[in-house]
Amino acid sequence: MFSPQQLIFLTVFIDLIGFGIVLPLLPSYAAAFRVSDTAIGFLVASFSLMQFLLAHWWGRLSDRIGRRPVLLVGLAGSAVSYLVFALAGSFWLLLVSRMVAGAMGATVNVAQAYLADVTAPERRASAMGLLGAAFGLGFVVGPALGGISSHWGDAGPGLIASGLTGINLLLAWRWLPESRPGGAPAAVAVPVHWSRFLAPFAAVGLSTIAFTVLYVVFPLQVERALGLDRHQSAYLFVLIGLVSAVVQGGLIGRLVARYGERVLIGAGGLVLAAGLALLPAALAPGAGFGLLLLALVLVAAGSATIAPSAAACVSRVAPADEQGRALGLLQSVGAVARIAGPIAAGSLAAAFSPRVAFLAASGAAGLAGISGMLGWKELRRTATGAG
Repeated sequence: MFSPQQLIFLTVFIDLIGFGIVLPLLPSYAAAFRVSDTAIGFLVASFSLMQFLLAHWWGRLSDRIGRRPVLLVGLAGSAVSYLVFALAGSFWLLLVSRMVAGAMGATVNVAQAYLADVTAPERRASAMGLLGAAFGLGFVVGPALGGISSHWGDAGPGLIASGLTGINLLLAWRWLPESRPGGAPAAVAVPVHWSRFLAPFAAVGLSTIAFTVLYVVFPLQVERALGLDRHQSAYLFVLIGLVSAVVQGGLIGRLVARYGERVLIGAGGLVLAAGLALLPAALAPGAGFGLLLLALVLVAAGSATIAPSAAACVSRVAPADEQGRALGLLQSVGAVARIAGPIAAGSLAAAFSPRVAFLAASGAAGLAGISGMLGWKELRRTATGAG
């Protein structure tokens, strides 16, 4: 029999396969409708706009009625969004599909709250790492399926994603138990203020802004600079997902136990910055393919150390009856970053060059590591006070 942790891992993993199928193909699909790089940036950002608007609300709702019904609604809506993506015959329908996907994908923080419900505080970094590994593995399997199914026509990837998510909905409905049987406790009188999470919020926000350059600029630059088509470039995201899964699923728990979240956030930001700074050289004419692989490994490893460490921090500071709300706020911070990041990356690439976009992202990643380190003393004080 599967444990609750294993069941939520499986649910998120299958859901992220669908997400991984679609995401690497978005810039190329949108470009087929003859829109600008800036418009592509807005398309990618629309997903996160809906997450920003709804993540906090979904989290509070799950605190009141439980995690399971919110997760089931999210899976049902995601299946619909991928079907619209498959059938989209215009840029505007493509945009609608991403907005619906973002609205339903705003339940990721509910999965994190589910894990917090069933995991002891001292083991939450490892648990959040496993959830991150589900993301990483989704980006291993998803882009691979996206590349394969693209050979069956433009509708193929969306239909595969919709079908898998529909199956996931049925499996979760049958097997996923409620993590808070008997209903959620009443809300506390004075909610925890967002400023108590400032250090992890800043680290996640800045690192996410940095990482989003891969969603907008990187796929098109790979096609333009290296001559790879959408099927071939999708497999580069497989490498990113694989490295992320190894770091978050197999290493993060031991690394946190040995070094602590502070060191991981700082080191992760610097490693992410180094990988992004290498990308312009890796995509230059005549550059060896090995340099590109090294840059992507650094990007994936750096990003993978920050997110679970920050989520564990937020979960430790937040009271038990505000886990959904607090992690929803963290999700909203990431969503804002995924709104600003793609728009900024697309605009910088259009106005200046892809190189400028990559270097700006590298700077944001470096600031993520620094902010996590500088804000740690305040975080420790608030965590002690919350205990």
